[in-house]
Amino acid sequence: MAVTLTVDALKTALRLEDTTEETAEATRLLAYCTEAVTRYLGAAFADAPDVAVNEAVRRLAGYLFDMPNAGRGAAFADALRNSGTLQVLAPYRTHRAGVVSSVGE
Repeated sequence: MAVTLTVDALKTALRLEDTTEETAEATRLLAYCTEAVTRYLGAAFADAPDVAVNEAVRRLAGYLFDMPNAGRGAAFADALRNSGTLQVLAPYRTHRAGVVSSVGE
């Protein structure tokens, strides 16, 4: 699958105007959020439906767009979790237990 969200669709979702500055901001957010979602899903990205991936990108972009520029400690630190992006992507991500060994080996 792929991120099919366009800059114009993201601008509409974020309620942005059609100015040069806001188009540049939407373009930047779309590029970053696409990369973040792709890296988070890893190999599972290919199996996730477009609608879920697009929603995850939109939620993350909206959260990053609205968060303050100056941080308040860790209040806005986990954008993937606080935006709801992780919840949208959870069914499509492969979760692994890691290395498991028998007792006494």
